[in-house]
Amino acid sequence: MSAKLSRNLITVACAASIAGWLPASAAGQSASGVNTVDVPRQILKSGINLSNASLSPNSQQLADQLNLTPILVRIQELRAITASQKGETSLEALSNRISLQEALETARSILLQTAFEADFVTSEIQAEQNVYASVLSTFQSNRDKIVARTNAASFITNGILWAVSCGLAIPTYKYPGYSVQSGITGVIAGIVPSVASMYALKAYEGRHKTSEQEPNMLAKIFDYPTNPEIDYPASIWKFLTTVPASDGGTRTRKDQLIDRWISDKNIPGFTDSKSKKQLDAITASFSQKKGLCIDNLNARLVMLEQLEGEVMKLKRLLLELSMVVNGSKTI
Repeated sequence: MSAKLSRNLITVACAASIAGWLPASAAGQSASGVNTVDVPRQILKSGINLSNASLSPNSQQLADQLNLTPILVRIQELRAITASQKGETSLEALSNRISLQEALETARSILLQTAFEADFVTSEIQAEQNVYASVLSTFQSNRDKIVARTNAASFITNGILWAVSCGLAIPTYKYPGYSVQSGITGVIAGIVPSVASMYALKAYEGRHKTSEQEPNMLAKIFDYPTNPEIDYPASIWKFLTTVPASDGGTRTRKDQLIDRWISDKNIPGFTDSKSKKQLDAITASFSQKKGLCIDNLNARLVMLEQLEGEVMKLKRLLLELSMVVNGSKTI
């Protein structure tokens, strides 16, 4: 009877742990179809071929956005003219050489400022990542300590109870047996690790604290309010909100990035781009009870890291444009 009762209790404990103790995100994944990509691949590739003499479509698009195309065309024209006037000392030849230097300086100034604007965004992202990584480390350390202590208490208590149960089952001359007491102790010995396992499973999620109200660089991506510290320079925001020229689709870089986050199985804390509850916690725009936890911190870190990677791809396009300025490529 005691063995059967123990098995029933363990079955109930397992069912409870599956039904009520698993994170909500895990329960909703299969139903919503999100978080389905185990190993995501790169998106928004630049499509640059450094050995090709002409510009890639995305670099040409960026040049248009920066109003750099007319200057690059002018540089090529002046470079051809000054090459044909090499050695001449006429006023016209001197004027063309000066005009070429001015055009080169203007183009390089635009490229340098755009590169600095990309660095402006990535430096803020990295600063936010440093803060989140520090908090995450503390959360994970506390969780690991709780789980370790729970497991140790479970193993020790279980061993002692089973030892007592077996000891009571040993018959003696004066007391032929304590089968009832032994069975009860055995049932308790079976319940203890089951309850401890349920607690450890819940504790593995880590602590949940009230989230801070300090918007991060993800805020504008989801159309949340921003402040001067987390706003994007015009060139970078235009880059993110433009459909890549090489794609031939209708989704902007920002939209494709959000789609990738939703499908990425490595970000279980983000499943719905319209969920105010999730976005409030991820963007840290509004304080939310129990909104700061390991899952949300991990989601922030991964999303910020991928956002940084896509912004930095703009520099690949800037390299190709600088090659046009230096005469290595043509527009």
